[in-house]
Amino acid sequence: MTIEAEPGLKKDWEKVVVHTETEVIKGFMETQQVDNLDELLLGALRGIPPFLRVRRLASETVEEIQIEQAKAIFYVKEFAGDSTHKDLHFYNRAPLVHGVWIRIEFTDGELMEGLVHNTMRFLSDPGFFIRPTDPKSNNRLVYVMKKSLRDCRILGLRNL
Repeated sequence: MTIEAEPGLKKDWEKVVVHTETEVIKGFMETQQVDNLDELLLGALRGIPPFLRVRRLASETVEEIQIEQAKAIFYVKEFAGDSTHKDLHFYNRAPLVHGVWIRIEFTDGELMEGLVHNTMRFLSDPGFFIRPTDPKSNNRLVYVMKKSLRDCRILGLRNL
């Protein structure tokens, strides 16, 4: 489904890369601003809507993408990521937030480590937000659909 962007309406847009079952979509998604990482992870408690409103790169049209079709939604710093970058694992200067440090493996073999908010929703919802722990990662935040995972392991807890 395609929706025309409302003219003159100011919105905050985040750079995202949405991996669906059939394609990789680069674009901008409507977001709400948050002041810090804890607030961002706590905002995940509201869950994610059934549709994502994404404006594809080089387009003014806003499109609705069903969340059920997604492997994950990557909130990125830049669209052109560094394919040679090797994620940093286990280091001393990880962000100090309340959460669970996990390692996930997608069904396509991609590995990622990060922090998730320690709540029942992490267990019960069809997906969850993970904050990558590698400070040089192009990913700032990722919403992961559990159906796209092969493995999920808890590595430890991070508390202040």
